[in-house]
Amino acid sequence: MNGNKYFYSFTANSGSAGRWYNADLYNGDEFRSYDDLLNPKLKGKVGILDPQYPGAGQGSWTFLWQSKGEEFLLKLAKQELFVLANARQMAEALAKGKIAVCIGCSRHNVTPFIKAGLPLKLLPIAREGDEATGGYAVGVLKNAPHPNAAKVFVNWLLSKEGQELWGQAMLDASRRVDVDTKWLAKHDVVGAKDDMTVAEYHKFRNHLEDYCVKVRGPATELAKKILIR
Repeated sequence: MNGNKYFYSFTANSGSAGRWYNADLYNGDEFRSYDDLLNPKLKGKVGILDPQYPGAGQGSWTFLWQSKGEEFLLKLAKQELFVLANARQMAEALAKGKIAVCIGCSRHNVTPFIKAGLPLKLLPIAREGDEATGGYAVGVLKNAPHPNAAKVFVNWLLSKEGQELWGQAMLDASRRVDVDTKWLAKHDVVGAKDDMTVAEYHKFRNHLEDYCVKVRGPATELAKKILIR
C-alpha cells in the first residue's frame, strides 16, 4: 500500500530458496544457524545481493536485522562480504568459486549453472527460521479505459484455475490454500504455506507497509553505512 494505491501480492515463498552454497567450497551440513556465517573460514567467501536495493538480498538482510540484531550484522560485515547488485553476476561468482555461500541468489539465476553440472545447492533452513517473501502483485489502474475487462482478468488470475496456471508457468507458490504448491519443492521453490503456520508467516513475513517502515527502512540504512561495494 502507498497512500491510496493498493497492490495484492498473490504469492508467498520461503526465503530459504534464496540462499545457496558451492559444495566444492563449503559443506552445507555444517550450517545450522546464521551464526555459522561468522566462521573465520568463510571470511571473504560469503556473498550477498546488495541489500541497499529492493530484492532478495535486502529481504534476507532485513530478516537478519530483525531476528539477529544489528550487532550480528556488524559482525557479518566484518567477514568481508562480497556485495553485488547484479543477481546474475552474483550467481556466476558462486558457480565459479569466487564465493562459497550466496545470500540472495535467485533460483532463476542459479538454475542454469546447476543444469551445467556445477555443485550449487540450497543451504539448509537455519534454526532461526526464514522469512516469508511476498512475490508478484496485481493492481488495477484508476480510470483505465476498460475497467470491467480488468476486473474479469483479475478475478480469473486470482481464481484457483488462474493460480494453478500461474504457478506452473512461473514456478511460484500461490497463497491460495486450495492450490497445490508442494510439487514446487523439486524446483527448489518452497511455498510459505507449505513451510510455516499462519502465525509463523505473520512473524517472519518481509513485506507489507508496516514491515517496510519498521524493519526494512532502518535495516537498509544500516546497510548503506557499513557495506562497501
